[in-house]
Amino acid sequence: MHKNIAYLLLLAALCAVASGCGTKGPLYIPEQQYPQPAEK
Repeated sequence: MHKNIAYLLLLAALCAVASGCGTKGPLYIPEQQYPQPAEK
């Protein structure tokens, strides 16, 4: 029984750590640095 609780806590901790990975905020490309070509 105690092993199941330990595995559950470990899984919860891994999920919490994994959800903190990655880039936060909106994804965008700044126009000043990478100007987009004008449409014809």
